[in-house]
Amino acid sequence: MTRGKIIRLLGGFYTVDSEIGLVETHAKGNFRHFGQKPLVGDWVDFTIEKKEGVQVLGYIESIEERTNTLLRPPVANVDQVILCVPVKDPAYNLQLVDSILVHYEMENLPIVILITKADLDPSKAKELAEIYQLAGYTSKMVNLKSQGIKEALLPLLRGKTSVLAGVSGAGKSTLTSLCLGRKLQTGSVSEKTRRGKHTTRHVEIYPGDGFYLLDTPGFSRMDLDDCKPEDLADYFPEMKKQVGPCKFKDCSHISEPQCAVKKKLQEGLIAKSRYENYASFYQELKEREKNKWH
Repeated sequence: MTRGKIIRLLGGFYTVDSEIGLVETHAKGNFRHFGQKPLVGDWVDFTIEKKEGVQVLGYIESIEERTNTLLRPPVANVDQVILCVPVKDPAYNLQLVDSILVHYEMENLPIVILITKADLDPSKAKELAEIYQLAGYTSKMVNLKSQGIKEALLPLLRGKTSVLAGVSGAGKSTLTSLCLGRKLQTGSVSEKTRRGKHTTRHVEIYPGDGFYLLDTPGFSRMDLDDCKPEDLADYFPEMKKQVGPCKFKDCSHISEPQCAVKKKLQEGLIAKSRYENYASFYQELKEREKNKWH
């Protein structure tokens, strides 16, 4: 048997990247009996069926244990998320950015933030980068037209499977093309709405030189259905690492007195936009929890 990584699922065929190259495979029917289904990102063992010496098709025989599984997009064995936040064209939405961050924090994944199209408004790009550096994230400004962008990003990618996330038009497909050294379809921005147009329609991992990149469809919304309001602060790193305890053990960091999080906010150690989005998410989750029983 040969070991490989599933990089694409299309039309019922799984494309596996292996030491013998890219192989089109089917999953054996017995996976269904055990409630299993191969996912893009899975490491698998497969066999090749040959007919008169000609390679016909591979068959996935087994799936290795996964380190993690994401639902959106459906992919396994991810090492990190690279979240692309455009300065403009399309306009950034920090509430959406923060909801995406909470989503991936819940998956316990390392996150790197790239402020893309930084050349369109350098001062705003610096401001955005500082918001997320203050929150504890690695945050970098990038110019998608810069000659040295590939060399700057490769150290972040080496030896890892990285998911590129963010709104449509943020530059994910452009970054993928640059890092892989080959042209992929990239999206434009609608002149009418100034929003990005979707270019990624299926889940596919691209093999690079010592790394894998997954370009995802652009998010326009991210629901936090699986998050409990009392757990929300755990997914804001700057709140989780608060200096000193709050007066109340079950402090929501909204209206209670002697709150360590609000003290950090007043001292400029938590960005105002981050706290406001936390408060908005918290109220929304509490409301949803209340309505669940009515």
